[in-house]
Amino acid sequence: MKTATQVKQASLLVLLLGFGFLTGCSGIKTYPNNLDKNLSITTTTESGSFFSSVNAALDIYLVNRDCSLEYQGTIKLDKATVTVGIPTDKSSYLVFGFASSSFLANSSGSISQETLLKPRKGYRYKINVSYLDDIYNVEIRETHPRKSTSRDVDTAGLNTCT
Repeated sequence: MKTATQVKQASLLVLLLGFGFLTGCSGIKTYPNNLDKNLSITTTTESGSFFSSVNAALDIYLVNRDCSLEYQGTIKLDKATVTVGIPTDKSSYLVFGFASSSFLANSSGSISQETLLKPRKGYRYKINVSYLDDIYNVEIRETHPRKSTSRDVDTAGLNTCT
């Protein structure tokens, strides 16, 4: 069970990373992405206006036994499909961040969707990430290469860590 302090620290960390993402801070660590590629992330972003833009990124955290987070790095979701490798049989905390900016209105904002994911060895995960006209969505589907069945994986908050 997370304490109020741990939840506040995690929230502050997410806000700081979001701010760094918005400002283009070069101090953000790039995720090494050197593990077997078990996530295929398809990203669709549309701002709804020629004068605005949306960028997406994925922050990856290792979840320790005490449910504390250890930042591993960030991957820009700047291609239609990005493949990523995260550890299997360990929980990872994935934070999908969307940063929007409008040139005419001189405004910007960010929003994120977080989830705990514990990938199973030998399985692949197809993640559809979208931000369309201020509506965002993250869908995760688990498949096994040798089986014809697949299943939806529900997103789960950090408060579900045990």
